[in-house]
Amino acid sequence: MSVVKRLLHPHYVANSILATAYPVHQIVMHPELLSTASVATYSRWLLPAMVILSVKVKGSQSAEELVSVIALYLKVFCVYGFWVISDERIPLWGSSWGGWWRVFLYLFVWLVIFIAFPQPPYQGPSNVIWLDASQLEYLTTPGNKVSSSSGSTSSTNLRNRKDKSKIVELDENGNEIDQDEEYQSKSKKAELDPSHYWIIAFNTTWSSPCRHFEAVLARCSITYEKKNVHFAKIDMDLVPEGDQIAEKFRVSLAATTLDLPTLILFKDGKALKRLPLKIGTMAAGEVLGKVGWDRSESSVVQSFELAALGSGKESFVTQSSS
Repeated sequence: MSVVKRLLHPHYVANSILATAYPVHQIVMHPELLSTASVATYSRWLLPAMVILSVKVKGSQSAEELVSVIALYLKVFCVYGFWVISDERIPLWGSSWGGWWRVFLYLFVWLVIFIAFPQPPYQGPSNVIWLDASQLEYLTTPGNKVSSSSGSTSSTNLRNRKDKSKIVELDENGNEIDQDEEYQSKSKKAELDPSHYWIIAFNTTWSSPCRHFEAVLARCSITYEKKNVHFAKIDMDLVPEGDQIAEKFRVSLAATTLDLPTLILFKDGKALKRLPLKIGTMAAGEVLGKVGWDRSESSVVQSFELAALGSGKESFVTQSSS
């Protein structure tokens, strides 16, 4: 699915329009602001805005993330702008209205758009396998071995997983992919073999970083998937065991968490590496605190050594065997 088609989703269109509300209001109500003198007066804000924009452009991993971040900054600016002119009365329907109604109306419309048009999931090509709680436990429990029945069970569960998540994958032409056939093919190929390398993303559907990271994980799955290297994900808020999973793998689900998304590399049921990295001091055998990460493709490639993963030349394999 092309970038243009993805950005024409109602979520991005509605938020982009909302982000321009204050500038449009000012131009309509005060066209004199377009004069050369007025533009020169406000140009001092241009440099800081360009610096912030350049940082966000560099840090964004997809066009969708860039649009979302810029729209958010502009919407906050719009709220501030309407608050600044709250004392300015405006004639409407033969009477004079105070300015505070614009602030509350803007916040109300923002809330309506947030509820009516939530951020859509990634809609491009992907080799990422969706897991349920039982499959996750099977892959992350030491001592499990692949069996002939695991493939068929995986196929059925993945079809059910698709129904729960209500995600529609589209091909490059924007046509819906037959996901039953797609997931059967992926699950049969992987066979949920715990002896393979599994990079599993622990996500939630309400987390914007998780939504933005879906495109990065998909690109990695296409570029670096091998016979013994697979990419998978689980949305912890869509499975009944989500809280237990978060507790078991020490993934915070707090609204201000830096843990989402969390990537963990498993082999033979053992966790070998993870992102974000843990930092801090030791207490009762546990590391206190974690640090966020940029969620970039390069950080995933470097941290999990994707170029060498599965070849036996990984540094952590070499170190353990020496």
